[in-house]
Amino acid sequence: MIMTLVLAGSLAVAPLSDAEIKRALLTAKDFGKGTAVLVLNQDSGILSTFRVDHARCMEALKGYDAVFGGKRPSAWTFGKVAALHQVFTGNAATIKSLKAAASKVGPACHGQVGFRGESSFKRKKVANLGDATYAFEVTFDYVPYGLGGNATYVSEFVVVAYKSAVILYSGQSDKGHSTWPTTVKNAKKAVAKLKKVYANRG
Repeated sequence: MIMTLVLAGSLAVAPLSDAEIKRALLTAKDFGKGTAVLVLNQDSGILSTFRVDHARCMEALKGYDAVFGGKRPSAWTFGKVAALHQVFTGNAATIKSLKAAASKVGPACHGQVGFRGESSFKRKKVANLGDATYAFEVTFDYVPYGLGGNATYVSEFVVVAYKSAVILYSGQSDKGHSTWPTTVKNAKKAVAKLKKVYANRG
């Protein structure tokens, strides 16, 4: 038993360093012409602000925010592609809690509609891109700055766990329609970049 524990400990993958997280973030070069990227500290723990009258869904949203919330270095894009990309890291317990929280949102909230019909949730299907992959979509109404009337915003979340990291890639559109193929394509780029960071450890 002692030998088993020692071996398990020796196989644990160390969390990413700050420098490795920076290298794992997508850049303007990864998106191509027409997309700019700002790296700034962002908090993505906002799902529970979309209040729904459904206890299981609300619990999942609060659980997600509890572990994914907090400001951290993020790649925020605008232009041809609008998105948010973040990289989380930690020990095995941290990764387990991130995976557990991400895994609950889609199943618990699929088909749920927020108060006054201002938001809705949908589970999305995507191939496994790492050790585990979860995906869901949030659609909500908002008032464009300086303009009258409501518009619809679509935010698509792909969460991928790989070794001692979890990436969040959120494709976004203020046009009221899905950009899912683009979201999946860029999530794959984010995973490939993360895997390269681990490969470069030697």
